[in-house]
Amino acid sequence: MTTLLPAASAARRKRFSDTRAWRVARRAWDTPNGKFGYLILGVLLLVAAMAPVIAPHDPVHQDLGQANLAPFWLGGVGHYIFGTDNLGRDVFSRVLYGLRLSLAIGILTATLSAVLGLLLGLLAGYYERSLGYVLMRIADIQFAIPFVVVAIALAAVMGPGLFKLMTILALWGWTVYARTIANTVAQVSKQDFVTAARTMGASTPRILWHHITPAVFGPMLVLWSTSAGILVLVESALSLLGLGVQAPGFSLGSMLSDGRVLLRLSWWSVMFPGVTLMLIVLGFNLLGDALRDAFMPGASSRPMNPELT
Repeated sequence: MTTLLPAASAARRKRFSDTRAWRVARRAWDTPNGKFGYLILGVLLLVAAMAPVIAPHDPVHQDLGQANLAPFWLGGVGHYIFGTDNLGRDVFSRVLYGLRLSLAIGILTATLSAVLGLLLGLLAGYYERSLGYVLMRIADIQFAIPFVVVAIALAAVMGPGLFKLMTILALWGWTVYARTIANTVAQVSKQDFVTAARTMGASTPRILWHHITPAVFGPMLVLWSTSAGILVLVESALSLLGLGVQAPGFSLGSMLSDGRVLLRLSWWSVMFPGVTLMLIVLGFNLLGDALRDAFMPGASSRPMNPELT
């Protein structure tokens, strides 16, 4: 009996882990959404990384004599690809650097939320009748409160600032990860390979990390991709309200905030950051759909994190 358990558990563990980690991401490439998602995000990340090389001008340099110039291909004076804003700053250079910060905010906050949600979700799923019950009730309370409303209230109380903004976004985003991971852990913890590990005397941390965690990476990847795009939008919404990134720093959202008052005079200072922001969200959403199809074939395209709406 003892010799049969490791063999059976190894087979079960392989089935749960091999389909939920990097192979899910690889299978996502085989779908049209996956190819477009990887391509869009890959190009955006490459452009953001090379911004110091590509940018033709200093993104914060002001020249009022060159203010509100149209792009040169629209008949504007000079050689500004995306024109200039109301302070004479090169919009193209600002889009490149704003892209860096917006991507960093989305990726870092989504990653921090995923790590926190993973830890709490593992505990909630493994101890579902004690600690898990308490954590899920806390998550229910957060689900009942619109995220944007709370983010605006917290940002207003704590004051504007990049670090504070990212902290608010990261701390609030753990609930959707924890709930999804807890459900998966509750199912996986009843499988034979987990029972075999307990029988052989494995400690709880070892069971959680080595036997259960590999099974939740697939759902976590799907949630991470979707939430990263949404968090970029939320940061932009807060920036439009003056609660996001503050000068001299800037993101795509703060560029939209600065340019909205002069929309009729220099529409290009709003359109190009807006299109770039749209591409970021599109790339993450396409990748999230592809990962979901790879992990759960036939699944619908419903939103993965309703508490962020």
